[in-house]
Amino acid sequence: MYSSVLSFIPRPHQDTSCESTYGKGKTIYKQKELSKGFYLLKSGTVKLQRVLPSGESTIIRIISPGQIFGEKTFKEDRNVLNSSFAIALQDNTEIEKIACISTLPEQWIQQIMNHLAQDAKENLARYERVISMESETRIRYYMKDLAQRIGVKYGDETLLKINLTHQEWAKYTDTSRQTVTQTFSKLKKQGQITYSRNRILFRNLDTF
Repeated sequence: MYSSVLSFIPRPHQDTSCESTYGKGKTIYKQKELSKGFYLLKSGTVKLQRVLPSGESTIIRIISPGQIFGEKTFKEDRNVLNSSFAIALQDNTEIEKIACISTLPEQWIQQIMNHLAQDAKENLARYERVISMESETRIRYYMKDLAQRIGVKYGDETLLKINLTHQEWAKYTDTSRQTVTQTFSKLKKQGQITYSRNRILFRNLDTF
């Protein structure tokens, strides 16, 4: 999981011109475009989707509030191309552009370095999950992770609102749409979840 950096963001004297709001399905940046740096997600959710050389696509991350995303080097004169698309998953998704790296205070730079290290660690962990976990276990893992990050608690229950189709869940969990559908149906029959379009209600996330 990725740690929040919202506590590090100084709000006085904030330059509001660096903030943008996106609607559901709107593209924040595109793969192979020149990177404009790092962003902080303040509200909403964002998916990072990569088109592979084969033409197929995969969802590499779901960004939740407080997380940093984007790509850049610490050499301001070096151009970097985005390796994925960043797409808002819901209306009123608010992001803040992080200023020129060379002018940032030390604590910001450290947070960005932590973000890059966590990103690399997660990429390795994802590869290990593909190798070591059965498809159903992997789907359950990602479901619970998202519910813990962006779900809303109602007593023992947790409601996860996420605009992902079964096909997108398959891309995110490195499985197939059929396996996702079968797993969701099985969990529903077991009484662990109920679900409808873009909503999953976990009966008890602690025992999920």
